[in-house]
Amino acid sequence: MEIFKQPVHWDNSSIYKNFEDPQIEKDIAKLQAHLDFMNSKASLFSELASLLDQAPPEFSEILPLAIECHQKEMESDILLGTISTFSRCALSINSQNQTAKDLSNRIDSLENEINKASKSFHLFLLRAPESFLESFFQDERTRPDEFILRYNRQQNDYLLSVPEEVIIEGLSYDGFHSWARLYSELAGTLKAEVDGKQLGLAELSNWLFESNRERREKAYRALNKTWKQNEISVSYVLNSIYGSRIEQAKLRSSKRPLHYLDQSCHQSRITKETLEALIQTTYKNREVGHKALRLMAQEMGEKQLGPWDTLAGSPLTTSAIPYQEALQIVISAFNEFSPDMGQFVQICADKNWIEATPTENRGAGAYCTKFINVREPRVFMTYDGSMKNVMTLAHELGHAYHSWVMRELPIGKIRYPMTLAETASIFGETLVRKALLNRAQNKQQKKEILWQDIESAANLLINIPARYEFEKNAMELRKSKSISASEFSQLTTQAWEKWYEKTLTEYNEMFWASKMHFSFSGISFYNYPYLFGYLFSLGIYAQKEKQGSNFIELYHNILKDTGRMTAEDLILKHLNQDISKPEFWQASIDLVSKSVDEYEGLS
Repeated sequence: MEIFKQPVHWDNSSIYKNFEDPQIEKDIAKLQAHLDFMNSKASLFSELASLLDQAPPEFSEILPLAIECHQKEMESDILLGTISTFSRCALSINSQNQTAKDLSNRIDSLENEINKASKSFHLFLLRAPESFLESFFQDERTRPDEFILRYNRQQNDYLLSVPEEVIIEGLSYDGFHSWARLYSELAGTLKAEVDGKQLGLAELSNWLFESNRERREKAYRALNKTWKQNEISVSYVLNSIYGSRIEQAKLRSSKRPLHYLDQSCHQSRITKETLEALIQTTYKNREVGHKALRLMAQEMGEKQLGPWDTLAGSPLTTSAIPYQEALQIVISAFNEFSPDMGQFVQICADKNWIEATPTENRGAGAYCTKFINVREPRVFMTYDGSMKNVMTLAHELGHAYHSWVMRELPIGKIRYPMTLAETASIFGETLVRKALLNRAQNKQQKKEILWQDIESAANLLINIPARYEFEKNAMELRKSKSISASEFSQLTTQAWEKWYEKTLTEYNEMFWASKMHFSFSGISFYNYPYLFGYLFSLGIYAQKEKQGSNFIELYHNILKDTGRMTAEDLILKHLNQDISKPEFWQASIDLVSKSVDEYEGLS
């Protein structure tokens, strides 16, 4: 059976015709002009920001200039985002595209320069007196950014002097962030040997999702061997990133202590109390994840799973699902919820906003991005015909629908944190899974669909918290010393032992090296937001029957508010619930437990 009748690739020519499109250089010239403008005003705002430490002078006369700087920044954000997305889309299709690499590096460097030039203006706004802010936000061009600026002002005690902030910003590009780029380069160029063939890590990682257990273990062993051979490099990457975060936290702790989780929670727009409730409630219910792992092992005819089994496709799968059929499955399920949602997926297909066909040197994983200049989403995945891939398609199109619902909002109100980013994606998966279950004609079909539920329970209730545990313990150890590669492996084993207990044949001691998320420099603790989004989305879906015909409007309103509220305020406003208490998370975990029990009942 042909999975693709014809290749399914992006068409981004409406953004730029190609890498030789002269509009790219014109847009870069605009960015350079914005950089020159911000540089010309940097000393003025640096002086003004410094004066705020003393008796604040009257700033009304510079209000027009502040608004103009804000506009330049917004325009720069759009241009940077557009060019960056264009180049990174090309790199996802072919990680060896040197032209795309060169443009991406060029834009990253220019963005760093603009960030440095804008730093004194940002600091001025963060420290400006309330009277100035009230005037500043009376202008309709600045008003959309009021929430995020006021939210960030809560961190003012951690601000350094203007010169110090500019120095940190400048050094970060070639220091802190360069370590993340090094890891990305390693992951994109390293090869692993399997059966005498050299394969890229992204291609080999895809084997872990297959139904063939022998191939999964081969892939796992080969991947870990390659990362073991490069463990010194990765240990330097993590030591440098974690060490930089710790040193910056020390520098910023003169007025009150800044903990690394304070930084992460602020980025996620949650409190540490909420994070604590999420993790502790999940740990108390870890047996739900353990039960899911045991059921997976039972279905595979094994006493226990190996770490190479935890992402496997259902062993009950008998045939591949053609891409067009998968697309219609998603459209139909979305249509049942909202015709607008189903129609949106059709638009994505008709306009070639989905990239799904395998290519040489293709990037791993799946994601959704957008061209912010035209408010158009793009979905990337590598479709192989599995039921898991159908769910991945639904997941990423759920992300895309989130940005589509927000397309009429000002840019300042569409930037949502990672904790809320998974809301629409997992909701999309849930819609498809429920629709398929309703149509399933026999027990085997039901089990194949519910396999996605138990696999999610195992990975999101166990693996994600284990990542959080590892990173938290690594940060604590890094406070006192540089961590060796063997110690990183020990920390991984300890975290897996705590969360997986005795459900696996062995622990993946090289997970610290193979999981790219640990090396991200822009976001710390790129792990627990997945658990948050998973359970939060289920909590929203649970309102579907209670709300009846009002639910669609409620769902859309929740999505629209994700960019302009904290997570606590969002859920209190729309669901009248307190996510800083265990009860909210317990109710969602109970829904997961019900799905796991349903699978067990079919066994």
